[in-house]
Amino acid sequence: MSNENKTYFVVGVGRFGLSLCSRLVALGQRVVAVDSDPSKVAEVADLVDYGAHLDASDEEALIKAGAKEADVAVVTIGENIEASIMATAILKGLGIEKVVSRAQTSIHARVLARVGAHRVIFPERDMGIKVADQFVNPWLSNFSQIPGNGYIVGELVPMGKMLEKSLIDLDFRKSFGATLLLIERDGRKIFPERDTKILSGDRLMVVGEKNRLAEWIEEVAGEEESGG
Repeated sequence: MSNENKTYFVVGVGRFGLSLCSRLVALGQRVVAVDSDPSKVAEVADLVDYGAHLDASDEEALIKAGAKEADVAVVTIGENIEASIMATAILKGLGIEKVVSRAQTSIHARVLARVGAHRVIFPERDMGIKVADQFVNPWLSNFSQIPGNGYIVGELVPMGKMLEKSLIDLDFRKSFGATLLLIERDGRKIFPERDTKILSGDRLMVVGEKNRLAEWIEEVAGEEESGG
């Protein structure tokens, strides 16, 4: 099944679950949302394709709500760790292709993995890290972390000695541990060649090692501030 028409079964409609449902719907996905709190189900009912008030540890109720037909199940239950683990184990047992579960602690994460979660996420921790990084390195607000490694991808505004230099001169990969994927110039998308020059006003889409990119940007920014 293609990315354009997957069915997501979201268990838990707190703030994170509601935000997840809203974004999935905006991306054109089919969403089923369930929660033990009827008021939360009512809040999301008009947004998703189907909403149900149920106990996430009740296998029959999950099946009746359509869990078996889901391509992806996301257990977003927060403080009720027991319910989170139970729901994850049940959904895994139903044969759902991908089960993603939210963890509160590292021990919780290990248990979720053992009972069948294909992926464990830490939304609060990850957001805290991202915000702290952006405080220290404001340029990171235009970048996203690539899961599982130290690489980031995003948009960079060229500065200082980057301008009027070709890719051969700059040697992104060797010097900065980065690859230039795309240049946006005057509303046009340009796939750069080795002799393509970086101009003022360009916006660069790059992927690279976070630490090396940070060192490079700090160096260039420092030179720019000092007039070098």
